[in-house]
Amino acid sequence: MRPKIYKVLILVATALLVFGSEIANAQEPGYSFNFRQISESEFRATQRNNYNATTVATLDSIDLEKAFELIDDTYQQEELILAERELCKSPRCLTAFHGLYPNLGILAFFIQDLHYEKVIFLPASLDDSYSSFDRFYGTFGAMSKNGFWVGLKREGSDNYLQAEICKVSDTGTSSILQFKFSLTDINEAENEPIFWVNENSFYLAVIDSNNSEKKDQQFYEISFNIK
Repeated sequence: MRPKIYKVLILVATALLVFGSEIANAQEPGYSFNFRQISESEFRATQRNNYNATTVATLDSIDLEKAFELIDDTYQQEELILAERELCKSPRCLTAFHGLYPNLGILAFFIQDLHYEKVIFLPASLDDSYSSFDRFYGTFGAMSKNGFWVGLKREGSDNYLQAEICKVSDTGTSSILQFKFSLTDINEAENEPIFWVNENSFYLAVIDSNNSEKKDQQFYEISFNIK
């Protein structure tokens, strides 16, 4: 059984989010979405006590092999082509275990694309009947304690920040929000540029994509509600 299907809300955040302190809001029936600029001190203070889900970085070798076998039959055409270009025998060479979320019963695997990492989620039970193998944005991804995932995507020479929020469960994953900024990119100098602060909000650190000087750092809270 797949989880509740959410309508995907796609938003474009413009340059005012990079250079101003304005608050940007988006609303549709059943949804609300808010950008709020925050101070660096607020970002740092909350970072030490965030709402990220507990992660285990290792997995039993037998379970790991079974997970790879479940993924094997789901590789997409572009993944097969990329593996061939990389002189791999199979796309397994593009796939890496990212983590176990024991409190959620979820495994996460990254699949390398040309310019970013896609993420795929499996139930920790490794149920053979599981059939939800969709790919989602994975780079710099963070999982919340209540099963929301936020990850990034980059295409070609595009430095603009593209993000996706998903609801993850052991029965499947649904994309609920996608958005992108103009003129800004994730701050890769941060050890943890994205982290959750509560059930429906996360912080992120960004920079002007044309200038990576420290003075151009910006910090935002992004929050959403789904009725």
